Amino acid sequence: MLMSFVRKTLDGNNILTQILVAVFWGLILGAAVQRISPGLVLVSLILVGLVFAILKRPELGLLGILVATSSIVYEDQLPQVSFGISFHLPDLLLLGLLGLAFVRWLVEPEFKYVKTPLDLLLVLFLGITLLSTAIALYRSSVDPVTVRRALRIFSYYLTFFIVTNLIRERRQIDLLLHGIFLLATIVAVAIVLQFILGSSVQLLPGRVETLETRGAMFEDITRVLPPGWSVVLVSFVVLLCSLVLETKPSFMLRIPYLALLGGALIFTFLRSFWAALFFVIMAMGFLLKGWERSRLIGAGLLFIYAGLLIFLTASIEPESRPSKLISASVDRLGTLFDTGTFQGEDGSMNWRLIENEYAFQAITEHPWLGLGLGFTYRPWDYRIDQIDATGMSYDFRKHIHNGHLWILLQSGVIGYFSLLVLSAVFVMRGLRKWRSIPDPRLQSIVLGFSLTYAAVFIAAVANSSFTQWRWTPILGIMMGINEVIFKMDDGKNKKVEHAG
Repeated sequence: MLMSFVRKTLDGNNILTQILVAVFWGLILGAAVQRISPGLVLVSLILVGLVFAILKRPELGLLGILVATSSIVYEDQLPQVSFGISFHLPDLLLLGLLGLAFVRWLVEPEFKYVKTPLDLLLVLFLGITLLSTAIALYRSSVDPVTVRRALRIFSYYLTFFIVTNLIRERRQIDLLLHGIFLLATIVAVAIVLQFILGSSVQLLPGRVETLETRGAMFEDITRVLPPGWSVVLVSFVVLLCSLVLETKPSFMLRIPYLALLGGALIFTFLRSFWAALFFVIMAMGFLLKGWERSRLIGAGLLFIYAGLLIFLTASIEPESRPSKLISASVDRLGTLFDTGTFQGEDGSMNWRLIENEYAFQAITEHPWLGLGLGFTYRPWDYRIDQIDATGMSYDFRKHIHNGHLWILLQSGVIGYFSLLVLSAVFVMRGLRKWRSIPDPRLQSIVLGFSLTYAAVFIAAVANSSFTQWRWTPILGIMMGINEVIFKMDDGKNKKVEHAG
């Protein structure tokens, strides 16, 4: 009788229980306000609310990681929590989400670990890198502080396992994708506004600078590179796929949105990614058929027509800002087809050539497992390392622009081969399976993510994308979402077969 009363009292739907809980927390809150500042109490309540929201909807935690790593916020602006070792907010989100998946696997009988063909390949890539780093630490050839920072960035590939194990429903995928597109919109608007304001008024922190190409400065042309341009690129490719694959009447409304994202990418003046996007569009033309290809060609002609219209308008006033923008863009793109660019005439490319020369030598000396995270692969070189008049040191001996060589230096041939296989399996699975998915929206996601990764892989010849704070979380999330979509589609097919 007593136990029956206790169970009824503790029942969450019992009105008495609700009153008792409300009174209890009201007393706790009142006491807290009396003893500590109301502002701190408010922040604590917000944090508790966020924790409960993330426990209920883990995709919010993934979006939080992207906001912290791939938006208009820079790493040094993030608050830190120290437990002997300092953690950023996204680090806590990553660890918390991994812990949530592990706890659910332990205590929920129906919660099963989700296996995918990418699991072992990703674990192999991460494991080889950790092994090479452990050897380097044992030999004292790397700095532990630098290793810790590099490991933090590298660990965000684990977002893949968070997605595959905690994102299991269509509504979760939709919320995560809507969040990514919203974040891309905010970043794109910020880039466009910063370009309009120019480098004299810095709206965004970080790299906001007057464009320079082959030693020539383009006045009034501002290059804007916030961390979130990675999410803008991802969203641009996915939206382009959506434009040509979805048949809803509202698809035309995506054209202004596509123009916004495309404009933001132009203002980054990243030549390697411009070239990679050209490859993506050519690949789409090859993969699409019939009316899909016609729609892609139509969209291309529309943007070419708009570009010509802008060009003709700008030509009326050669000194106008639009005219300078066109001239700067054409000049920068033209360097990709100029042999002089690769023979030392372009300062940026010359820097990369110097790095590559040292890298090949270091890779030859440490071919199999590399130098580990936080490596120093070359001596001081005054052509690219400097000490300014104030004594500030600009030491780039741990950095190389070529992402492929970075992995070879860091993880050796074995680690790089594991990345190659992982990349090939991910992209090929997407290109092979996207058309079999019945939902055109999910088709565009799978195809868009696969092509985006291919673009990143190509552009990594000139960008260290595989090891950048802005890229590792979104790469893991892209891989995970594709695998979740494949699982959902396979589950539907099995139900249909069983019903038959």
